[in-house]
Amino acid sequence: MKIATINIGDKLQGKVQEDLEHPFTGTVEKIYSNSVLLTIDDYDPRDEDNVAELNHKIVVKAQSLKKFKKNDSTAK
Repeated sequence: MKIATINIGDKLQGKVQEDLEHPFTGTVEKIYSNSVLLTIDDYDPRDEDNVAELNHKIVVKAQSLKKFKKNDSTAK
C-alpha cells in the first residue's frame, strides 16, 4: 500500500513476522515517511502476550499493509 493513500483513522490489516506471528488489524494513529503507527485492534489470541508487550501499538511499513475488509477480520 502506498503511504499517500493512508489517512489517520484508517483501519488496516497487516502481518509483521518480527513482532506478531499472525495477521492483525489496527487503526492508523500517525503517519511517517514510509511507515505508520497503528493501534492494534484485533489479533490472533496466540499473539496476546506480544500485543500486551507492545502496549497495543506497532510501527509497520506501509507496503506491508492493506485496507481492512470486514470479511477478513482476525479473531481476538
